[in-house]
Amino acid sequence: MTTGAGVVTSLNLPYCPQYLLIDDSYNGTFDLTNIDVSINGQSTVSLIGADDIDAVAQIKSHSSDGNANIIMFLELANGQINAPTLIRLTNEGANTNAIYGVSSQVGTAPYRYSQFTINATSNQIFQDFDSVLINSSPDNIDSVEIQWTNGFKDRYDPRELPALFRNVYAAEGNSAFSAAGDISWINNEDGLIANITCYTNATGSATCTVGRI
Repeated sequence: MTTGAGVVTSLNLPYCPQYLLIDDSYNGTFDLTNIDVSINGQSTVSLIGADDIDAVAQIKSHSSDGNANIIMFLELANGQINAPTLIRLTNEGANTNAIYGVSSQVGTAPYRYSQFTINATSNQIFQDFDSVLINSSPDNIDSVEIQWTNGFKDRYDPRELPALFRNVYAAEGNSAFSAAGDISWINNEDGLIANITCYTNATGSATCTVGRI
């Protein structure tokens, strides 16, 4: 990446790699404040904020042996997509980190990540997602209602959401993502959740990062 905090590096590629890696980036240090990916002129990834980007990178990079130094990556697609791709990376600091892109198979679909802001004392419904990352949790979150496809529904206090985290990362030292440990994660890769409704309190707004393929 080009050196300097806030400096943008643009990559015009004839393909979209499956995995994007930034130097030797470990838990919580992906060194980006913004990332935008467009394939064939269509936006697939648009993320703002270092903690939120770190959290997306941590979703599939965390180890099961308790905060080991496992390199982090962003999964941009389910394989290499052979189409014109523009990747824009905004440097978090003054580092000149190397950028790597690798794949393990031919891809058929990109991963799509987008962010939504829920104002204070408001709510928003999310459905058809693989994952939702909820920032400012628990401070700005009143509750999260989850509706499963089998008809069961339950309402979670934000401090109860780590129960879902533990189903996947049983040995992790933390129960939420980001260096501050304030980003809750709801996983729906098995498709068993029909929708969630996120309710904010009067303290402030929250950013929800939604991932889907």
